[in-house]
Amino acid sequence: MEKKELTGLDVQAFPPEVGQLMAGQKVFDSSCSDAARVYYLESGVYIKRAPAGVLGHEALMGGIFHRHQLGPEVMMYLTEGQDWLVTRAAPGEDLLHHLDKPQLLCEQIAQKLHLLHNLPVLDAPESPGLAQYRQGVSGEGQGFEKYVLMDRFPIRDRQEALALAKECLPCLGQDTLIHGDACLPNMMMENGKITSFIDFAASGAGDRHVDLFWALWSMKFNLKTEKWSDVLLDAYGRQHIDTELIRGIAALEAVG
Repeated sequence: MEKKELTGLDVQAFPPEVGQLMAGQKVFDSSCSDAARVYYLESGVYIKRAPAGVLGHEALMGGIFHRHQLGPEVMMYLTEGQDWLVTRAAPGEDLLHHLDKPQLLCEQIAQKLHLLHNLPVLDAPESPGLAQYRQGVSGEGQGFEKYVLMDRFPIRDRQEALALAKECLPCLGQDTLIHGDACLPNMMMENGKITSFIDFAASGAGDRHVDLFWALWSMKFNLKTEKWSDVLLDAYGRQHIDTELIRGIAALEAVG
């Protein structure tokens, strides 16, 4: 769940366009990693700061999701020595606030992902995750990320994962709009319905099974059980799903 800590910042250290939004506002630090700093204004605005060039893709995809009414408004993207991305706060709370309603989560996640995956790709760039998958199967890395594995998609070791990843990679499509990191913290719910996605760094044209993998993994990770996996897949529609491809994506993530 997102944490917000009141902080004192010198507005002069921000670009004038961003500083104007901060004037007279209480500012909270809601950063969750060292890769970027995230600030929340009491007016309901988020400001993200990162090294130059890092946030451009996220800004572009945030705009695309907002046009489809699946993401908050992107108010501003600046790159002046550093990147600055300013967005409205999405309504509601992230899905980690609703772990006591797993049936509802499954139904809502399936419905929203199905809607997303049937939107036109148009000018959306490729999801950055695909480049990471290619790098993973190239043999450059030697890691094996066991934390991404699930009992329903068994993979014994790196050797098996790498073989499966190489087999899976050519089968992945790029004709679907995906979020790319469809975990519970990246979906917002209000009044029992998912209102929007947030955080679009991994979004773009890709394969629907990537989103299904992360949704299943996140349900398992946060609920400490895989018993809701079939409920989610049934709600999405089995006719649209290749479960062996989801296992292949688990392998790609494990060797990436």
